[in-house]
Amino acid sequence: MDSNSEKNDGKVSMLKIFLNGTLLAIIIAVPAIISTVLFHYVIKTNLIITITVGIITLFVAMGFAYKVSKRLAL
Repeated sequence: MDSNSEKNDGKVSMLKIFLNGTLLAIIIAVPAIISTVLFHYVIKTNLIITITVGIITLFVAMGFAYKVSKRLAL
């Protein structure tokens, strides 16, 4: 094998980093936005309940994004 090809195999491109970061941000943000809008405008719950559900959704989404990031790092 060529020594240059071995050096390039270990590098990660900036585009891949940006795409993975964007994917993780979408995985975290979209469920929280959907649950907050759903609880506030459709179900018409109290603001405290809406905020609580949004925060819980964020933590669940962060746990899921952590598992996805492990797979993307390979």
